[in-house]
Amino acid sequence: MNPTLIEKHSKQLLQVMPTTSNCMSRLTRLDRQWTMATMTGKINCSRIAQTLIDFIITTQENFSGLRQNLIDILIKENTNKVVQEISAVAQVVIDILKRNLFERTADVGFLATDDDLVRFLSNPERDRHDVSIIEDRLREYRDKYTVYNEIVILDTEGRVCAHLDQSNKITASRDPLISETLAAKDYVETYRNSDLAPDSGEVLIYSQAIKSPDTGTDLGVLCLIFDFDGEMDGVFKNLSEFSKDTVLIVLDDRGCAIASSNPDSVPVGRRINMNLDEDFQIVSINNTPYLSKTVKTKGYQGFFGLPWYGHVLKRMDTAFSGNNDNSFDAAAIRDKAHFSGRLTHVEEASENVLSDLELVVQNGEIMAAKKCIEPNPVEQMEGRALPHILNEIKKIGDQVQSVFQHSTDELLQLVTASKLHDTQFLAQLAIDIMDRNLYERANDCRWWALTSDFKTILAKPTIEDEDRDRMRRILGYINSLYTVYTNLFVYDRTGKILACSNPGECDKEGRVLNAGYVVEATRITDSQLYCVSDFIKTDLYASEGQDRYTYIYNASITAHEDQSRVLGGIGIVFDSEPEFKAMLGDVLPKDAQGRIIEGAEGMFVEPGGKLISTTNPERKPGETTTLDPDFTQLSDGESTVKLVEEDGSLYAVGCAHSAGYREYKKDGSYKNDVLCLVRVLI
Repeated sequence: MNPTLIEKHSKQLLQVMPTTSNCMSRLTRLDRQWTMATMTGKINCSRIAQTLIDFIITTQENFSGLRQNLIDILIKENTNKVVQEISAVAQVVIDILKRNLFERTADVGFLATDDDLVRFLSNPERDRHDVSIIEDRLREYRDKYTVYNEIVILDTEGRVCAHLDQSNKITASRDPLISETLAAKDYVETYRNSDLAPDSGEVLIYSQAIKSPDTGTDLGVLCLIFDFDGEMDGVFKNLSEFSKDTVLIVLDDRGCAIASSNPDSVPVGRRINMNLDEDFQIVSINNTPYLSKTVKTKGYQGFFGLPWYGHVLKRMDTAFSGNNDNSFDAAAIRDKAHFSGRLTHVEEASENVLSDLELVVQNGEIMAAKKCIEPNPVEQMEGRALPHILNEIKKIGDQVQSVFQHSTDELLQLVTASKLHDTQFLAQLAIDIMDRNLYERANDCRWWALTSDFKTILAKPTIEDEDRDRMRRILGYINSLYTVYTNLFVYDRTGKILACSNPGECDKEGRVLNAGYVVEATRITDSQLYCVSDFIKTDLYASEGQDRYTYIYNASITAHEDQSRVLGGIGIVFDSEPEFKAMLGDVLPKDAQGRIIEGAEGMFVEPGGKLISTTNPERKPGETTTLDPDFTQLSDGESTVKLVEEDGSLYAVGCAHSAGYREYKKDGSYKNDVLCLVRVLI
């Protein structure tokens, strides 16, 4: 935290920190009392105790310096706590969005090569019946990937050939994105007003050219219009528990709000002052001061997308109120917390000064006793007055020290509460990232099972080598776009693997799978349903000859003419080890070099204790760990946090139960309880 920046705003910050301003008021009042007591001593005892009084004055000056140090630390730590919180939330807002949009780039790349779409655009004599068929196919797609409001297919002249939203009366488009897309090597990402959605304001569109697979000739353009408002509403809702007095915003590169959790305070379109180089800013919105923070995305798997930023505004009048948790044992925190040293050095310095003061008081009392028996009546009188003055100064010193200790206790408790809050937040974030990621996996298997070539080939009485090669090429192309899988494979209704996407897995072809997930998949006749293996150890996810644990998502492949006739299925092997570890690693706190801080670790685990993933290199997926009963009793979407002592150190341990995303894990078709635990050294 930049000390110059805090010093610049210290007066304004102090005004909204009730506990800090109260501490300052008490110390100022005691300082005045100390001054009055010292002046009384100078008036009444200067002949016998001038040196003593001079030392008391010096001690008071030392305390005054320490008082200012204490206030500065309280302001700094309170500000640092809030800025860290809003920075984390701002990062989540933009990075969660970018993770989602990364998946969209793969979607448009795959769907643009869909055989049915290619055949549709290749047919110059297509009629309304053909349009109806292709729109049904697009509807199937949207029913699985529910993140799209509209899907539009255009020819190279911009004429609309098919689309989904019947309330959208478009027949043609003059949008420059059509020519931009036809000229692009792959997808184009566009956010602005478009005649493709004339009544929707600014829209986010992913477009890609549809080409002839034989000649490479442009046939048209596919446009996926993303449900941006719905996605941001979900992000803001998930963060609402941690942001009751904040406004969460996504900004474009001009600093204009394109999404806002509070449109009344910050409407979409409002320009916000961005400053990526400062730890924070203080801005006024509708005459209300806010702490503000802007962050850029960290990207996801090399994808950064459009130049958008996460921005958070937190009301200053409530930012520093009601945050202290006095239930923590401050003494234990002093003794065991790793951060406590930097917060207690002012208190320790005050204790040293007070020890010197106590020694002076003791010497003064001895001096007074001696003077009381001196023959000089003036010295006798001053000797009798001195103990009362010394006693008053000692009481004031004790009270000052009490304020120092109380303030330090509050600060230790504040920082501890903040770390607990942050750890619970990180656990919730990680499990949300997991649910969002696996939602896409459930969509993928169901959509790829509708691939026309798979249906045609599996319906044949005999599958030739060229058919297998065709399936391998299709699977390989899909796998090149969706890199979170180690292998995709198609099997017939007996469970025999017919083709794999990964050439290194082709030795699995011909094997008959008797696993429960295959049996379940070959009984599914509803294209909206899917099944998932348990988190199993399997040679379908082996590395260097060692079987590993993963999930395999499956959907049935049914006949073109009769969906009730199951021909086989598709299995997709999730690359669980690096993907889950990356999810956990992304949320754990980092040092300045981007390394996970010492003592921080995360895990995904089943409520029964079976490890799914962990950042601890000494633990492996599939092992069993013992969980706190309070964690295993959490319900969907619930979270909690605990302060735990281990080996003489304190840890914040946050736990969150998966809640699902959109319809995934929420519509009753799939149940999979997972907990995320995040542990951070206090």
